[in-house]
Amino acid sequence: MKRFLLLFALGLGFSALAHAQETTGPKAEAVKKEIQKLEEEKLKAFQSTGTDKNICADWVKANDSETIVHINADGTDDTKAGLVKDLEKRNRILHSLHYGPQNIRVYGDGGNGTTAVTTYSTFDDIEVYGHRTNSEHHSLDVWVKRDGKWWFVAHSVHELPSPEALKRQAEKTKEN
Repeated sequence: MKRFLLLFALGLGFSALAHAQETTGPKAEAVKKEIQKLEEEKLKAFQSTGTDKNICADWVKANDSETIVHINADGTDDTKAGLVKDLEKRNRILHSLHYGPQNIRVYGDGGNGTTAVTTYSTFDDIEVYGHRTNSEHHSLDVWVKRDGKWWFVAHSVHELPSPEALKRQAEKTKEN
């Protein structure tokens, strides 16, 4: 039930964004640079989990909203506190992570209340509670600026579709 409510709230929030007008121009470009820098810092932090200089838990403490919606590829969700605990205990070790193309969309003027939505593909080699997997995903991150600071408020990871699902989608697109 908790997962359903989180997914419902996430969907409701994104439906509001769908009605918003994406910002373009110099202000949007400046925001995109800020978000790109934060995403690069996040990548470095998560890549540090397998090293003796693991900074990931500190990065999460400093940048994740207290009420972040964090949905994993397997459908489970994490709280900020749970993620920090796992990172500190080394229950999550990222052996490698590579980002694919990244798209950043900006809604707002760059001031408080501005929202940035980032989508990207990843290939990772991750170990969670001793279980190591290699996988590819699509991910979505949502950042909101409050009191002059960007906060990471939502992260959702999705498995890539199977070849069969891609074929069905292509057929459906032809029909429409």
